Amino acid sequence: MLWIIYLLFLSVWSKIKEFPKMGSVSAGASPALPISERGGMMPALSVSKLSMSFGERTLFEDMSFEVESRDKVGLIGRNGVGKTTLFKIICGELEPTDGVIATERGLNIGYMEQHACSHGERSIYEELESVFGALKQMEHDIEKITITIEHSTGDLTELIARQTELIERFERDGGLTYKSRTRSALTGLGFREEEFDMPTSALSGGQRSKLSLLKLLLSGSDLLLLDEPTNHLDIASVAWLEGFLRDFKGAMIIISHDRYFLDSVTNKTVEIEHKKSMTYKGAYSDFIKKKQAYEKALENKYKNDLKEIQRIEGIIEQQKRWNRERNIRTAESKQKEIDRIKAQMVEPDGALEGIRMRFEPRHESGND
Repeated sequence: MLWIIYLLFLSVWSKIKEFPKMGSVSAGASPALPISERGGMMPALSVSKLSMSFGERTLFEDMSFEVESRDKVGLIGRNGVGKTTLFKIICGELEPTDGVIATERGLNIGYMEQHACSHGERSIYEELESVFGALKQMEHDIEKITITIEHSTGDLTELIARQTELIERFERDGGLTYKSRTRSALTGLGFREEEFDMPTSALSGGQRSKLSLLKLLLSGSDLLLLDEPTNHLDIASVAWLEGFLRDFKGAMIIISHDRYFLDSVTNKTVEIEHKKSMTYKGAYSDFIKKKQAYEKALENKYKNDLKEIQRIEGIIEQQKRWNRERNIRTAESKQKEIDRIKAQMVEPDGALEGIRMRFEPRHESGND
């Protein structure tokens, strides 16, 4: 079609126009990046002193962490600590008991429930392609304007200007590749080409979950919230998903019990434990090493504190036996010293045993 040829011309011309701009950057300088591409400018998501309770049951309290615009965060903790509840708070489905969640202006947060397959009459391909509704509408508008121009009706100058604007936006937003991305994503998660025309009403629960996951991945969100995304996926599909997420230009928070998946994708780990959160730089294996080192240091300090308390208690007992006024004052002072030590003591608890991560090799699970 004429407008497609015109589109390709504009694409080449836009590249040519960039040449002098690239040369104008002075030596040692870097071109300015938009906020979403600048490291350290401001976090995409900031969780500050967040608490959540249901009646008398407190899930977590005083939770704080940040997600930068390119962070890939593994959210871990034993079942029931509030990981999915945290997702619902971030999405605005639940109000926290206390605390604040702040996001970068204009941040688009994506999660699975937004992309449920609710149109049973659509084919698998049509359902996934529906996430590109704006591009499809733009494509339709370009075709209409092109036909109008071909028939020389209306204000041609205004029509051509509008056509040019739409075509440039269409190209910028990925209009030239959205159909190929749709097909590639479907095959990546294990759908065969002969299944593309199958109605979504005929899909199993596992297949519907995979299709919803794909809709989320292609939705154009800046921050993805992924809750056990490897469920229902075989080895090849997990490998495709890992590659997609590693190449993803935005941020994400992933709930998963698959340590190999987390090691492959994430660069930061947030653990919810005993109603608190701790943030570690690195993937799951890095987290384990740092957590073990932290717990060992905590254990050593706890043992040393106990020894110190026992030593001071011996002094107190000795002072009490002498039972003079000066000795009593000394005993009271030493007791205050013990109280100060006890107030800052943290008892080790071996809490990692509550997390059940998968360590076994992956096995093929089929298309369900």
